[in-house]
Amino acid sequence: MLREKRVHPRFSHDEFALLTTAARLSRMPVGGYVAETSLAAARSDDPAAAVADYRATVKALMAANGRLAQVGNNLNQLTRHLNQDGPWLAADLVRRLLSHIEASIADVDVAVAQVTSGR
Repeated sequence: MLREKRVHPRFSHDEFALLTTAARLSRMPVGGYVAETSLAAARSDDPAAAVADYRATVKALMAANGRLAQVGNNLNQLTRHLNQDGPWLAADLVRRLLSHIEASIADVDVAVAQVTSGR
């Protein structure tokens, strides 16, 4: 579909930072993110509710992304200590922890895919 019409919204520095973060989390360019989220709301039976739901979803995904980053930092610290302290006495525990982390990342990836596809 050829998109011939344009709008030129303006954002404050803080608003643009939020858009940039959400777009990065959604693996989209900022302009594409703005277009898709606007169209998702416009296509909804209740655009005001759609915007509120979308904001809540993106906010939750951004929070999850932050928590996963913290987990990654902790995992790096754990790995450093395990490598410094000799043999891994709790290797099975570490494997289960990694499995839970990978599942959490997969859940966030699914949610991002749903948000970016408009579902």
